[in-house]
This record gives sequence, C-alpha cells and structure tokens, in this order.
Amino acid sequence: MKKRLTAMTLAAAMTLALTACGGGSTPSSQTPETGNPDGVSVAILLPGTINDAGWSAAGYNGLMQAKEDFGLAAADYSESVPLAEQESTIRDYASRGYNLIIGHGNDFQDAIESVSGEFPDTAFAITNSTVEGFDNVVGIDVKNEEQGYVAGYTLGLLTQSGKVGFVGSIEGLAQTRVENGFVEGLKASNPQAEAVVTYVGSMDDSTKAKEQANALFDEGVDCIFQYAQGAGIGVVQAAEEAGKLIVVTSPSQQEMAANTAVMYVQTDTKEQIVSAVKAYTEGNFNSDLKIEGTFASGLFKVGGFNSELMSEEIQQQVQSVVDDLTSGALNLEISAS
Repeated sequence: MKKRLTAMTLAAAMTLALTACGGGSTPSSQTPETGNPDGVSVAILLPGTINDAGWSAAGYNGLMQAKEDFGLAAADYSESVPLAEQESTIRDYASRGYNLIIGHGNDFQDAIESVSGEFPDTAFAITNSTVEGFDNVVGIDVKNEEQGYVAGYTLGLLTQSGKVGFVGSIEGLAQTRVENGFVEGLKASNPQAEAVVTYVGSMDDSTKAKEQANALFDEGVDCIFQYAQGAGIGVVQAAEEAGKLIVVTSPSQQEMAANTAVMYVQTDTKEQIVSAVKAYTEGNFNSDLKIEGTFASGLFKVGGFNSELMSEEIQQQVQSVVDDLTSGALNLEISAS
C-alpha cells in the first residue's frame, strides 16, 4: 500500500538562484579531437550544491577526479542550476569552447537535447538518462530502483507502526524510479506495511524537508528513507531529533544521525562521471557508448550497518538482497512511471 502526501496536505497538517562556480578558466575556442586528452575542457551542471553530501557532491567529486586522472585543461561547474537557466548555462559553456558538458541528472535532458544541435562538435552527457537519436549526446543510465528497493526492504523489517516514510526532492524520472523501487522493496519484506510518500519540491530546502519529515512522524510513520539531495539533510536532522529510524544516502549523513541512521544506501556517481570523461579522452565517446549504474557495476554501495538498531539476522537479510542484486540473481523489473 502506498499513500502520497502532497505539499498542500502537509502544509495543512503543520500550519533559485543560479550559483556558478569554477576554476575561473576559459578554455581555448579550438576544439581538440576526441581521443586527445591535451587541452580537454569539461563542465558539469549540478541540480544542487557541491556540499549536499549526496548527488551533486558525487558529481563534483567525479569531475575533480577526472581532472586529476586525465590532466584536463579546465574542469568547471555550475551549482543549483534552475530550469529556466539550463539552456543558457549549457550554451555559455559550449560557446566558450568546452569539449564535454555533463548535465548531472535527467532534469537536464530536455535542455541538452535542445542545445546540442547548435554545437555538433561539442560532446554532451546526461546522468540518470537514456538518450537515442543524437550523435553527440550520451545518456548515463542509473537503475535507481535498486537503491530504493534495498531501503524499502530494510525499513519493512524494522517498522513497528507499519507506516514507512519516503521523502524525495522533486518528482522526476530518477525520483520515481527510487520511489517505485522503495515501495516494491517494502512490499517484499512486509506486505502489510504502508508507504507514505512526499516530495519537498526542492533539492536544497532543508528547512521544508525537516518540516515534512516531522509531519510524517506526526502521521504515525516510525522510520523513513530520505532521497531529497541537499534538502535531505533536514530529514536526517528531524529523524535524529525525533528518535526515528532512517536510511540515509551517504556515510556523512549517517554521522549526522549517529543514533538513528540504520545504514546508508549510497549512489556514488563519481565513477560514472570519470567513465564519461575517460571515454571522451580515449576517443570512445559516441552514440554507441553505454554507461549504466547498478549494484553489479559498483554504483550503489550499502554500509554502515548499525548493530544497535539492526539485529544480526536483519543485517544478513539485507545483505542477502544486496548480494542477489549484485550477482543478478535478483533482477528488478519495475516501471518508471
């Protein structure tokens, strides 16, 4: 069973600016050939901030790792890029001669596909996406449902009230995949439990996220999975203060809720960003390039089992699910709609 709480429902229950950052470098307008790492300039557009302890931080870390690994001439980024500024930001980077421009999240897909035709010699990549029909745009897909499934499965084993919360940031493809996986995982471990779902409507409004988490607790939810990017820090704080169990998405978030975080289920997209840059520098960046993130590929990481909050038996059950996803013994077929 799934119950969805809208922002208006939560409000009744409980009475963007673009920040562009970078190294300050402007790449040469001369575009080096793909396969030649000398002079390659890469930019990434992030939906949140580089210190969100989650999605955007991982994207930024990937870019910085690629800069170190491949000696990039420039590795720049823009934080918290709002929808209205996506195309202009992409166009600006392309006009300035950046060779590879990465949109970190499927929210950037429409903008990149729209602008890419204007710059046929520029390469573009979009995480959390599948792309077809573009010679210079590659999708870097993520099976987000696997991450949600493990979190839902775990909390289904731990809930006492039978009401388990999910807090997302902004509804979209990736969030829907995580949510649907979460609901299926909960159903697998506890068919009688109810998933109570809400979205913050923001990737960085931690105050609102904290209010929504507390509203869920008031509704009888006794454990929660946060997948709200930077805003999720508010959910983590609410859980720790209320003494409610939570599954988080990074080790640093677990440190914020040392008394209530049962474990983390992390999406480390850092390596996917590195893989995209590597493909470009090696001359393998084309429409046939396939980069997919799964447990099997090492994208998702589960750890931080809190023995004070999870019995050895439950830890073994959760690890068994992770092992099955990693080996392919468990193959999720969950709709993204």
